[in-house]
Amino acid sequence: MKKIEETLEELLRALSDDPLFKDFEKARLLVQNDPFLIETERKLKDLQQKMTKSVMDKKAHNEAKLEYETLKKAYEEHPYVINYNNLLDDVNELLHTLKTIIE
Repeated sequence: MKKIEETLEELLRALSDDPLFKDFEKARLLVQNDPFLIETERKLKDLQQKMTKSVMDKKAHNEAKLEYETLKKAYEEHPYVINYNNLLDDVNELLHTLKTIIE
């Protein structure tokens, strides 16, 4: 069992040194700390609540929905978010490959 734990620790160290994982961590921090993205996430949550509360008022609901969709598009098209999502796909693919090898 000790050998397995040592091998897993070695794998974790290797992954943390891998350029892909380093780039992913940098991208994650950029998204997490960007003032525009932080504020946009807050506004999106507020708009979700507004849509839920206004479900019986079609006009108010549609206005909130339109604003939400516009803001969500701006968020998703931000270069930091695009880069983060691309790196996330690459990381998940690598982890899936590792899982397949282990199984």
